Amino acid sequence: MEGRVIAELIEPLIGKQGQVRLLFRALNGRWTLSDDKHPLVAVQLRPDGLIETSRDDGWDVLDPADVVAVEWTSREGEGGGQYL
Repeated sequence: MEGRVIAELIEPLIGKQGQVRLLFRALNGRWTLSDDKHPLVAVQLRPDGLIETSRDDGWDVLDPADVVAVEWTSREGEGGGQYL
């Protein structure tokens, strides 16, 4: 998946309660970027093509090439739970 697409999908979820997860092709599993206690505070596409996400307790840098889906599981009534 393109880094620009991932950043655009994640950006509207900044500051929202719930979990933002990425599904990776090679890992056959999910990587959780945020949770109810630590929502995302920023996402950016870096000049080197990697994605950087930040929370109040840390940050992640990932290669978008292996991402196959972005998932948001919101609190009840917020419309999440689908693949974006």
